Amino acid sequence: MSEKILVKDLQKLDPGSELVHLFELEYVKGTFMYFHSGVDDDLTTIQFRDYTNPSTIRTYVALPAQFKGLDIKNDGAIARPELTIANAQTVFSDAIGTIDYQLLLGLKIIRRTTLKKYLHGESAATNPPTEYPRAVYTMDRIKTRTKQAVTIECVAPFDLETIRLPGRNVLPDRCPFIYQGAGEHKQVHEKAQSGCTWHLEGKHKTTHTTSSDGTEYTVYVNIDDEYVISSSTTFTTYSSGSITENTYYKTTSSVTKYAANGTSSVVTVNNYWQAATSTSSPGTPSDSNPNFKRVRVYSTYSHGTEYFTYSDDRYNDYVLFTDNVATSHTNGKTLLWKTKAASKSVPPSYVSDFWVKGDGCSKRLDGCKMRFGFQPINSGTASSTGKARPTTEAVLPFGGFPAAKSFS
Repeated sequence: MSEKILVKDLQKLDPGSELVHLFELEYVKGTFMYFHSGVDDDLTTIQFRDYTNPSTIRTYVALPAQFKGLDIKNDGAIARPELTIANAQTVFSDAIGTIDYQLLLGLKIIRRTTLKKYLHGESAATNPPTEYPRAVYTMDRIKTRTKQAVTIECVAPFDLETIRLPGRNVLPDRCPFIYQGAGEHKQVHEKAQSGCTWHLEGKHKTTHTTSSDGTEYTVYVNIDDEYVISSSTTFTTYSSGSITENTYYKTTSSVTKYAANGTSSVVTVNNYWQAATSTSSPGTPSDSNPNFKRVRVYSTYSHGTEYFTYSDDRYNDYVLFTDNVATSHTNGKTLLWKTKAASKSVPPSYVSDFWVKGDGCSKRLDGCKMRFGFQPINSGTASSTGKARPTTEAVLPFGGFPAAKSFS
């Protein structure tokens, strides 16, 4: 009925009011911001009744925005309109509380069109609202982004032109998920970016039946699928003889060390191992010996201490560092870092040329098992390190398909 009223208005020589475009942008699943691009150069807020629940009055703020490319054709490609928002770094970001536009992709943008006289508070306002059919699109990609504006390309919900089935590649031995993309550290306004639920700080409570005790452990695993544990752990020097499962041992080797001043020297370094079994004839510890699992060690970052790199970068120093930058998204969080270049008095950070994250995912099933299948040696002790062999009872959020087989 409301559409017929508008049609009659537009058939007149003078409909008595101008067209008004209202926008509803979904920035969190199910949560919208409401804005308009101005009415008669008036940039004050306007109100209009909600489409689903007309008893609710929505307030639309003025934003410098343009939605173009909404042409409807009976042949050819489906229209892909573009939403351009100016002053995106100020007005827009203040309204939605974030300027990470990637978080908007996959969410809705709705354009509602009516005449000014049918807005709430105007002379001809109605309940339910009088308006044209809504234009509903999905924000698909960031087309351009500058300091002045951001342009988002949108698609119709039924546009299947670029849809690929299945939705992601079937990989037998690699996980395509973004590491920690759905971890507990994600903010309320953020959406999960993958199926990987590993915590940013490595915090983990065992859920498998053999070790479920409610204790929160801290587990670090590097990109080579090696546990990284505290340097205060007790290691027994090993040369020969029997070993005991889950006990820690150390051997030595020589490697070139690089200092912050650019000098280098050949030094003796420790190799740290964990016994994967108990045996009287384990052989020599090595990466290819199944009786031993290599581990790495970390220390707590100390400002003024020099941290080194080595000719074999697997020996580079690991440190724990608690971020104290108020504007950082990791403020107050304790993360594991690894030296990328030798340095002194340079705190770790994501933008540093001297450090990289020490906790990394290999994208292999082993890396997933070591995290989610973690078995504490001392159950109930939060500082406990893990057993050399993860449990096989844990449910793994592995994004690959281990049972898949390649066919030509």
